[in-house]
Amino acid sequence: MGKSASKAGQDLRADAGAVAGPLARIRGIIPSLQRAERKVADYTLANSESILAQSVGEVAMKAQVSEATVIRFCRTAGFSGFQNLKISLAREYVSPLASAVHQDISEKDKPAQVAAKVFHSNIESLKDTMAVAEPEKLAEAAGIIGRAARVLVIGVGTSAPGAFDAYAKLMRIGAPVALQTDAHLQMMEAALLTEKDAVLAISHSGATMDPVETAKVAKAIGAAVVCITNNALSPLARLSDVVLLTASRETLFRAEALSSRIAQTTIIDILYVMVGMRHRKRAIESAKKIEDVITSKQY
Repeated sequence: MGKSASKAGQDLRADAGAVAGPLARIRGIIPSLQRAERKVADYTLANSESILAQSVGEVAMKAQVSEATVIRFCRTAGFSGFQNLKISLAREYVSPLASAVHQDISEKDKPAQVAAKVFHSNIESLKDTMAVAEPEKLAEAAGIIGRAARVLVIGVGTSAPGAFDAYAKLMRIGAPVALQTDAHLQMMEAALLTEKDAVLAISHSGATMDPVETAKVAKAIGAAVVCITNNALSPLARLSDVVLLTASRETLFRAEALSSRIAQTTIIDILYVMVGMRHRKRAIESAKKIEDVITSKQY
């Protein structure tokens, strides 16, 4: 898969340009940062264009931290250093799409303005997620799910709809899949897994206790864990064999349940297609059986 996967990765990033790559990455890890590094992250997000003309010392002074903290933050965020961060930000601002302005929805907004902002927010969530997506990891996750004797899909609270979506799609192509959104029952089901099985965990924050504890149970047994999350440094991400990142922008009136769901659904769609392609005969046969029985439910 090496050369083709690498080519796919280059193509995906070329299509996405550099739009939102570094900023999306920073937004995703903020919940896991220590207080000092979070100050650098907040300053970077609020002054991403100004940083292009600033030195590491100026950023440290503005963020009220030490220069060492700025360098440490850059490495935590996946950059080789401060200059690499600046280069990544510069590439982002070169893109003609990067000029789009994203504002919180205001109580004074007219219906047309609200609609436009929601549309643009969803579009940008997809662009941001595309910028941080890694085709090699998507292919690896599809392989794990496709090979598993049983796939347990889990998600609680606002991630439950995403878990149901994944279950419904994988079930349609004949994957041996189960769904559990109850905190206690998902741990009970995880205890019955084997090393031939897999867990697909969906959690925007990656820090919700229930999916993390369920993933621990599955890992202890030897089952593989794939997660879809917005936070690459989260406890769930650290437990997972494969981490599929989303990137969503939160605003005052659009909590994570809304802003992340579009990106989560798209990642799930990619897995659905990839798994279906790997098991084409089974997928076609399952779809035909479902179509035959569903017709009786239509007028």
